Amino acid sequence: MQNISDCIAKRIIEIAKSKNMSIYKLELKAGISHSTMCCLLNGKYRGANIRTVFLIIQALEISVLEFFDSPLFKDLDNINLD
Repeated sequence: MQNISDCIAKRIIEIAKSKNMSIYKLELKAGISHSTMCCLLNGKYRGANIRTVFLIIQALEISVLEFFDSPLFKDLDNINLD
């Protein structure tokens, strides 16, 4: 069972790579500190802050629907929300 924060981190990395965007550039564009991004991507947060996720989605220049339209989020019964 995957943790929701792990799924979000994997999706951020996946989309950034597909757009040839470095995590550093994403941090700058989203206005998020390096430490916040590191904690998010390395699973140090048990639950991702929705505002932070939305800032990242905007910086990736995609819709919320596009972000969550991934096999990572398809089987919600097997995602741990803790």
